[in-house]
Amino acid sequence: MRILLAPDSFKEAASAEAIAQAMARGIKRGNPQAECWLLPLSDGGEGLTQALVHATGGTLHDVETVDAVGRPIIAQFGFLGNKHTSRTAVVELASASGLEQVSPADRDPMAASTFGTGLLIRAAIDAGADRIVLGLGGSATTDGGTGLAHAFGFRFLDAHDSDIPLGGGALVDLARIDDSRVSDSIKNVPIVLACDVTNPLTGPEGAAHVFAPQKGATATQVELLDQGLANLARAIMQYNGRDIEHTPGAGAAGGTGGGMLGLFNATVKPGIELVLNLAHGREACAWADVVITGEGSIDSQTPYGKVPSGIAKLAQSQGKPTIAIGGTVTRDPHTVEALNETGIIATFGIAPGPADLTTLIANTERNVEITCAAIASTLRITAATSPCESA
Repeated sequence: MRILLAPDSFKEAASAEAIAQAMARGIKRGNPQAECWLLPLSDGGEGLTQALVHATGGTLHDVETVDAVGRPIIAQFGFLGNKHTSRTAVVELASASGLEQVSPADRDPMAASTFGTGLLIRAAIDAGADRIVLGLGGSATTDGGTGLAHAFGFRFLDAHDSDIPLGGGALVDLARIDDSRVSDSIKNVPIVLACDVTNPLTGPEGAAHVFAPQKGATATQVELLDQGLANLARAIMQYNGRDIEHTPGAGAAGGTGGGMLGLFNATVKPGIELVLNLAHGREACAWADVVITGEGSIDSQTPYGKVPSGIAKLAQSQGKPTIAIGGTVTRDPHTVEALNETGIIATFGIAPGPADLTTLIANTERNVEITCAAIASTLRITAATSPCESA
């Protein structure tokens, strides 16, 4: 039996690659004769760089940069392999400007900036990249990508032509944008934004109202951040005539999607579709008899743009069934029906029994292994007793 192992990361517990390895150990325990293809995936957030580098035989590169609150850190970008015609670099915003990089006590939703991500992209371009894939997800910021743009020489000025500080809180004072220090070559580098949300830049469904509270913003700060992003949209309209305020995906990563669309040669693509294309997901599904995927929580969001539903739809188009595992699994009928429609025929929770969250997170890889061993044993028995089995 050929089994494709194509999970996302289990957030705050294990990377997609670690989960795929744990799955493989479990499959071999349950069915030593099974063949496994490991294809760790990402929907554009955490794990995007490693997933694409792993899938294409690319390379990882360490860079000195700063986190969302300006502290020095080491982050990574990757170059794709597989003889891609362009020199494509993959960057995760979460790697430098991610929420998980900053402890709750140190988070500052008004001053948090994407400047470190800009430094990471600059390093990739300096190393020879002529195309960037930027994963938008997991950010600690609501600055509309202005910090990132600042790293390339863009200036954001107030009414007195003074530079405003980094961070989304300062955007309420933005009067105009100056690009006199930005080279045309930088502006023209193609940037593909891997994004799994469709939120606009501003308003009730925008970046500030939906995502900033998760980054520590109070109700008052949310309103100020929303005003700042609206101000940024007006400034971009005055700068080059681009209207980005209500564009789907502009609200991704604290409005970084909007800033990138407004200031750079950027386009938006659904993260999982982009990853599956670059990682040769169609070929992997064609090879497999069954697909096993997973993420930290199989819930009402899973059927919509997440890794399990993305790989399941691709497998379903080729007549291959998909099984999904998760740290937690929602069983309500609407979610189950939506999962079934994507091609996920069964879901399994990996928790062995009642336990506190800390213990469950610490034992994630072990519990994934045990769960996949049970799945593999069941699949082996089913195949052996099927009247349709052929030699």
